[in-house]
Amino acid sequence: MNPNSDLQLVPETLLKKRHDLDALQAKRAAEAITNPRVSRKRISDKSKKVKVVKAETILIQSRHRKNARTRFNRVSKKGMQTRASDKSVVKTKVWDSVKEEEVDEKELEKQQEKEQQDKADDTASDDDEEADEKNDQKLHKIPYKANSIGATTVFAVLIRPTIHTTPKPVKKTLSTLRLRRMHEGVFLPYTDATRKMLHLVEPYVLYGMPSTETISDLVRRRGFCRVDGKRVPLADNNVIERELGDAGLICVEDLVQVLSSASLDVMEGENDGTFGKVTKFLWPFRLTSRKSKFQSKMLDLKDGKLYGDQGEAMNGYIREML
Repeated sequence: MNPNSDLQLVPETLLKKRHDLDALQAKRAAEAITNPRVSRKRISDKSKKVKVVKAETILIQSRHRKNARTRFNRVSKKGMQTRASDKSVVKTKVWDSVKEEEVDEKELEKQQEKEQQDKADDTASDDDEEADEKNDQKLHKIPYKANSIGATTVFAVLIRPTIHTTPKPVKKTLSTLRLRRMHEGVFLPYTDATRKMLHLVEPYVLYGMPSTETISDLVRRRGFCRVDGKRVPLADNNVIERELGDAGLICVEDLVQVLSSASLDVMEGENDGTFGKVTKFLWPFRLTSRKSKFQSKMLDLKDGKLYGDQGEAMNGYIREML
Protein backbone atom coordinates (compact mmCIF):
# COMPACT_ATOMS: atom_id res chain seq x y z
CA MET A 1 0.00 0.00 0.00
CA ASN A 2 1.33 3.46 -0.99
CA PRO A 3 1.82 5.70 2.15
CA ASN A 4 1.14 8.92 0.10
CA SER A 5 -2.33 7.81 -1.00
CA ASP A 6 -4.03 9.63 1.94
CA LEU A 7 -2.45 13.03 1.11
CA GLN A 8 -4.68 15.65 -0.53
CA LEU A 9 -3.69 16.47 -4.11
CA VAL A 10 -2.97 20.13 -4.97
CA PRO A 11 -3.60 21.47 -8.50
CA GLU A 12 -0.52 22.28 -10.51
CA THR A 13 -1.67 25.85 -11.27
CA LEU A 14 -1.93 26.63 -7.56
CA LEU A 15 1.56 25.27 -6.97
CA LYS A 16 2.91 27.55 -9.72
CA LYS A 17 1.23 30.62 -8.18
CA ARG A 18 2.73 29.84 -4.78
CA HIS A 19 6.15 29.39 -6.33
CA ASP A 20 5.90 32.72 -8.17
CA LEU A 21 4.79 34.56 -5.00
CA ASP A 22 7.63 33.08 -2.98
CA ALA A 23 10.10 34.14 -5.66
CA LEU A 24 8.67 37.68 -5.74
CA GLN A 25 8.88 38.04 -1.96
CA ALA A 26 12.46 36.84 -1.97
CA LYS A 27 13.33 39.34 -4.69
CA ARG A 28 11.78 42.26 -2.79
CA ALA A 29 13.57 41.25 0.41
CA ALA A 30 16.91 41.19 -1.43
CA GLU A 31 16.23 44.64 -2.98
CA ALA A 32 15.31 46.08 0.42
CA ILE A 33 18.68 44.95 1.82
CA THR A 34 20.80 46.20 -1.07
CA ASN A 35 18.80 49.38 -1.86
CA PRO A 36 16.55 50.55 1.03
CA ARG A 37 15.04 53.45 -1.03
CA VAL A 38 13.22 51.03 -3.30
CA SER A 39 11.08 49.82 -0.39
CA ARG A 40 9.64 53.30 0.23
CA LYS A 41 6.09 54.11 -0.84
CA ARG A 42 6.08 55.23 -4.43
CA ILE A 43 3.99 58.10 -5.71
CA SER A 44 1.13 56.93 -7.88
CA ASP A 45 0.89 58.03 -11.47
CA LYS A 46 -2.56 59.55 -10.84
CA SER A 47 -1.13 62.40 -8.77
CA LYS A 48 1.23 63.36 -11.61
CA LYS A 49 -1.57 63.90 -14.12
CA VAL A 50 -2.02 67.44 -15.41
CA LYS A 51 -5.54 68.77 -15.86
CA VAL A 52 -6.02 70.41 -19.25
CA VAL A 53 -8.64 73.15 -19.52
CA LYS A 54 -9.95 74.09 -22.95
CA ALA A 55 -9.67 77.67 -24.16
CA GLU A 56 -13.46 77.74 -24.71
CA THR A 57 -14.03 76.88 -21.04
CA ILE A 58 -11.77 79.73 -19.90
CA LEU A 59 -13.64 82.18 -22.16
CA ILE A 60 -17.04 81.02 -20.88
CA GLN A 61 -15.95 81.35 -17.25
CA SER A 62 -14.53 84.82 -17.91
CA ARG A 63 -17.81 85.87 -19.59
CA HIS A 64 -19.86 84.57 -16.66
CA ARG A 65 -17.66 86.43 -14.18
CA LYS A 66 -17.94 89.66 -16.18
CA ASN A 67 -21.73 89.40 -16.54
CA ALA A 68 -22.19 88.67 -12.82
CA ARG A 69 -19.99 91.64 -11.85
CA THR A 70 -21.85 93.94 -14.29
CA ARG A 71 -25.23 92.89 -12.90
CA PHE A 72 -24.09 93.37 -9.30
CA ASN A 73 -22.83 96.90 -10.02
CA ARG A 74 -26.02 97.82 -11.93
CA VAL A 75 -28.37 96.60 -9.19
CA SER A 76 -26.32 98.23 -6.44
CA LYS A 77 -26.52 101.63 -8.21
CA LYS A 78 -29.91 101.62 -9.96
CA GLY A 79 -31.82 98.87 -8.17
CA MET A 80 -33.98 96.24 -9.87
CA GLN A 81 -35.94 98.95 -11.79
CA THR A 82 -38.88 97.19 -13.54
CA ARG A 83 -37.65 93.66 -12.76
CA ALA A 84 -39.14 93.71 -9.25
CA SER A 85 -42.51 95.17 -8.37
CA ASP A 86 -43.11 97.26 -5.26
CA LYS A 87 -46.72 96.03 -5.12
CA SER A 88 -48.09 92.64 -4.23
CA VAL A 89 -48.54 90.44 -7.33
CA VAL A 90 -51.28 87.80 -7.30
CA LYS A 91 -51.20 84.82 -9.70
CA THR A 92 -53.26 81.66 -10.06
CA LYS A 93 -52.19 78.03 -10.16
CA VAL A 94 -54.14 74.96 -11.29
CA TRP A 95 -54.50 72.26 -8.63
CA ASP A 96 -55.52 68.66 -9.34
CA SER A 97 -57.64 67.51 -6.39
CA VAL A 98 -57.45 63.83 -7.41
CA LYS A 99 -53.65 63.55 -7.77
CA GLU A 100 -53.10 66.27 -5.13
CA GLU A 101 -50.44 68.05 -7.15
CA GLU A 102 -49.99 71.22 -9.16
CA VAL A 103 -50.67 71.04 -12.89
CA ASP A 104 -48.47 72.86 -15.37
CA GLU A 105 -50.60 75.45 -17.19
CA LYS A 106 -48.71 75.03 -20.48
CA GLU A 107 -49.25 71.28 -20.50
CA LEU A 108 -52.89 71.81 -19.59
CA GLU A 109 -53.37 74.21 -22.50
CA LYS A 110 -51.77 71.76 -24.92
CA GLN A 111 -54.02 68.98 -23.62
CA GLN A 112 -57.13 71.14 -24.03
CA GLU A 113 -56.16 72.13 -27.58
CA LYS A 114 -55.64 68.48 -28.45
CA GLU A 115 -59.06 67.57 -27.03
CA GLN A 116 -60.72 70.38 -29.02
CA GLN A 117 -59.10 69.13 -32.23
CA ASP A 118 -60.31 65.61 -31.49
CA LYS A 119 -63.84 66.94 -30.94
CA ALA A 120 -63.72 68.83 -34.22
CA ASP A 121 -62.69 65.70 -36.09
CA ASP A 122 -65.20 63.35 -34.43
CA THR A 123 -68.73 63.94 -33.23
CA ALA A 124 -68.86 64.46 -29.45
CA SER A 125 -70.64 61.71 -27.55
CA ASP A 126 -72.30 61.74 -24.09
CA ASP A 127 -69.31 59.88 -22.59
CA ASP A 128 -66.95 62.61 -23.76
CA GLU A 129 -69.12 65.31 -22.20
CA GLU A 130 -69.21 63.46 -18.88
CA ALA A 131 -65.40 63.07 -18.92
CA ASP A 132 -64.98 66.81 -19.56
CA GLU A 133 -67.25 67.64 -16.63
CA LYS A 134 -65.23 65.36 -14.32
CA ASN A 135 -61.96 66.96 -15.45
CA ASP A 136 -63.38 70.43 -14.74
CA GLN A 137 -64.50 69.34 -11.28
CA LYS A 138 -61.12 67.94 -10.23
CA LEU A 139 -59.15 71.01 -11.47
CA HIS A 140 -59.25 74.10 -9.28
CA LYS A 141 -57.67 77.52 -9.78
CA ILE A 142 -56.07 78.79 -6.57
CA PRO A 143 -54.77 82.39 -6.26
CA TYR A 144 -51.46 82.99 -4.48
CA LYS A 145 -48.97 85.80 -3.90
CA ALA A 146 -46.12 85.65 -6.41
CA ASN A 147 -43.79 87.96 -4.45
CA SER A 148 -42.94 88.69 -0.82
CA ILE A 149 -44.16 92.30 -0.64
CA GLY A 150 -45.87 92.84 2.70
CA ALA A 151 -44.18 89.89 4.42
CA THR A 152 -42.19 90.28 7.63
CA THR A 153 -40.13 87.07 7.28
CA VAL A 154 -38.68 85.24 4.28
CA PHE A 155 -36.77 81.98 3.96
CA ALA A 156 -33.80 82.05 1.56
CA VAL A 157 -31.93 79.03 0.12
CA LEU A 158 -28.63 79.02 -1.78
CA ILE A 159 -29.35 77.06 -4.99
CA ARG A 160 -26.18 77.70 -7.01
CA PRO A 161 -22.56 77.08 -5.95
CA THR A 162 -20.19 79.99 -5.38
CA ILE A 163 -17.24 78.90 -7.51
CA HIS A 164 -14.21 80.81 -8.77
CA THR A 165 -16.33 82.54 -11.44
CA THR A 166 -18.46 84.19 -8.74
CA PRO A 167 -17.41 87.81 -8.06
CA LYS A 168 -16.09 88.65 -4.59
CA PRO A 169 -18.88 91.17 -3.81
CA VAL A 170 -21.47 88.45 -4.43
CA LYS A 171 -19.63 86.02 -2.11
CA LYS A 172 -19.38 88.71 0.55
CA THR A 173 -23.10 89.48 0.35
CA LEU A 174 -24.00 85.78 0.58
CA SER A 175 -21.71 85.44 3.59
CA THR A 176 -23.47 88.39 5.23
CA LEU A 177 -26.77 86.56 4.72
CA ARG A 178 -25.14 83.40 6.24
CA LEU A 179 -25.54 81.47 2.97
CA ARG A 180 -22.19 79.74 2.55
CA ARG A 181 -23.08 76.19 1.43
CA MET A 182 -25.25 74.74 -1.31
CA HIS A 183 -28.88 74.09 -0.31
CA GLU A 184 -28.51 75.88 3.03
CA GLY A 185 -31.45 78.00 4.11
CA VAL A 186 -31.88 80.78 6.67
CA PHE A 187 -34.74 82.93 7.97
CA LEU A 188 -34.36 86.63 7.25
CA PRO A 189 -36.40 89.70 8.26
CA TYR A 190 -37.82 91.21 5.08
CA THR A 191 -36.65 94.78 5.59
CA ASP A 192 -35.46 97.27 2.96
CA ALA A 193 -31.80 96.42 3.62
CA THR A 194 -32.41 92.65 3.40
CA ARG A 195 -34.48 93.05 0.25
CA LYS A 196 -31.68 95.01 -1.45
CA MET A 197 -29.11 92.34 -0.53
CA LEU A 198 -31.38 89.58 -1.87
CA HIS A 199 -31.76 91.52 -5.12
CA LEU A 200 -27.97 91.75 -5.43
CA VAL A 201 -27.54 87.96 -5.20
CA GLU A 202 -30.89 86.98 -6.75
CA PRO A 203 -29.49 84.55 -9.41
CA TYR A 204 -27.94 82.46 -6.61
CA VAL A 205 -30.85 82.47 -4.15
CA LEU A 206 -34.41 81.15 -3.98
CA TYR A 207 -36.56 82.88 -1.38
CA GLY A 208 -40.18 83.46 -0.45
CA MET A 209 -42.85 83.63 2.26
CA PRO A 210 -43.09 80.38 4.28
CA SER A 211 -46.31 79.52 6.06
CA THR A 212 -46.48 78.70 9.77
CA GLU A 213 -46.96 75.00 8.97
CA THR A 214 -43.87 74.96 6.74
CA ILE A 215 -41.79 76.75 9.40
CA SER A 216 -42.88 74.19 11.98
CA ASP A 217 -41.87 71.30 9.69
CA LEU A 218 -38.50 72.94 9.00
CA VAL A 219 -37.66 73.46 12.66
CA ARG A 220 -38.82 70.01 13.76
CA ARG A 221 -37.30 67.98 10.93
CA ARG A 222 -34.16 69.96 10.03
CA GLY A 223 -33.64 72.11 13.11
CA PHE A 224 -30.16 72.39 14.64
CA CYS A 225 -28.98 74.99 17.14
CA ARG A 226 -25.67 76.62 18.04
CA VAL A 227 -24.40 75.75 21.51
CA ASP A 228 -20.83 76.84 22.36
CA GLY A 229 -20.04 77.06 18.65
CA LYS A 230 -21.16 73.47 17.99
CA ARG A 231 -24.03 72.16 15.87
CA VAL A 232 -26.49 70.48 18.21
CA PRO A 233 -29.84 68.93 17.13
CA LEU A 234 -33.05 70.38 18.55
CA ALA A 235 -34.06 67.15 20.25
CA ASP A 236 -35.09 68.62 23.58
CA ASN A 237 -36.82 71.80 24.77
CA ASN A 238 -34.34 72.07 27.64
CA VAL A 239 -31.71 73.37 25.18
CA ILE A 240 -34.07 76.14 24.06
CA GLU A 241 -34.97 77.07 27.62
CA ARG A 242 -31.31 77.15 28.69
CA GLU A 243 -30.15 79.32 25.76
CA LEU A 244 -33.21 81.53 25.14
CA GLY A 245 -34.96 81.46 28.50
CA ASP A 246 -34.05 85.11 29.12
CA ALA A 247 -36.09 86.08 26.03
CA GLY A 248 -39.13 84.11 27.25
CA LEU A 249 -38.71 81.20 24.78
CA ILE A 250 -38.91 77.69 26.24
CA CYS A 251 -40.10 75.35 23.44
CA VAL A 252 -40.21 74.79 19.68
CA GLU A 253 -43.66 76.39 19.38
CA ASP A 254 -42.20 79.66 20.68
CA LEU A 255 -39.47 79.56 18.01
CA VAL A 256 -42.07 78.96 15.27
CA GLN A 257 -44.16 81.86 16.55
CA VAL A 258 -41.20 84.25 16.47
CA LEU A 259 -40.02 83.09 13.02
CA SER A 260 -43.48 83.26 11.44
CA SER A 261 -43.91 86.95 12.31
CA ALA A 262 -40.87 89.16 12.81
CA SER A 263 -41.36 91.54 15.71
CA LEU A 264 -41.39 95.32 15.46
CA ASP A 265 -37.83 95.70 16.77
CA VAL A 266 -36.52 93.94 13.66
CA MET A 267 -38.58 96.07 11.31
CA GLU A 268 -37.12 99.16 13.00
CA GLY A 269 -33.57 97.92 12.45
CA GLU A 270 -32.70 96.49 15.87
CA ASN A 271 -30.97 93.15 15.27
CA ASP A 272 -30.59 92.37 18.98
CA GLY A 273 -34.31 91.67 19.42
CA THR A 274 -36.03 88.33 19.85
CA PHE A 275 -35.98 87.50 16.14
CA GLY A 276 -32.24 88.22 15.91
CA LYS A 277 -31.53 86.01 18.92
CA VAL A 278 -33.54 83.14 17.42
CA THR A 279 -31.82 83.34 14.01
CA LYS A 280 -28.39 83.41 15.67
CA PHE A 281 -29.37 80.48 17.88
CA LEU A 282 -30.54 78.35 14.92
CA TRP A 283 -27.91 76.80 12.66
CA PRO A 284 -28.54 77.31 8.91
CA PHE A 285 -30.93 74.61 7.69
CA ARG A 286 -29.22 72.00 5.50
CA LEU A 287 -31.69 70.87 2.84
CA THR A 288 -31.47 68.49 -0.11
CA SER A 289 -31.52 69.21 -3.83
CA ARG A 290 -34.87 69.37 -5.62
CA LYS A 291 -33.42 67.17 -8.37
CA SER A 292 -31.35 64.05 -7.76
CA LYS A 293 -28.00 63.51 -9.48
CA PHE A 294 -29.62 60.96 -11.78
CA GLN A 295 -32.29 63.47 -12.82
CA SER A 296 -29.91 66.40 -13.27
CA LYS A 297 -27.11 64.55 -15.10
CA MET A 298 -28.61 61.51 -16.84
CA LEU A 299 -32.08 62.90 -17.59
CA ASP A 300 -30.81 66.49 -17.97
CA LEU A 301 -33.62 67.93 -15.83
CA LYS A 302 -32.61 71.40 -14.65
CA ASP A 303 -34.38 74.17 -12.78
CA GLY A 304 -33.53 76.71 -15.45
CA LYS A 305 -34.76 80.18 -14.50
CA LEU A 306 -36.09 79.12 -11.11
CA TYR A 307 -34.53 81.67 -8.75
CA GLY A 308 -35.38 84.86 -6.93
CA ASP A 309 -38.60 85.84 -5.16
CA GLN A 310 -41.25 83.11 -5.31
CA GLY A 311 -43.74 84.44 -2.78
CA GLU A 312 -46.10 81.84 -1.33
CA ALA A 313 -44.93 79.25 -3.89
CA MET A 314 -41.82 78.87 -1.72
CA ASN A 315 -43.79 76.50 0.52
CA GLY A 316 -43.88 73.86 -2.23
CA TYR A 317 -40.17 74.20 -2.98
CA ILE A 318 -39.27 73.86 0.71
CA ARG A 319 -41.29 70.64 0.99
CA GLU A 320 -39.43 69.25 -2.03
CA MET A 321 -36.09 69.98 -0.33
CA LEU A 322 -36.99 68.65 3.14
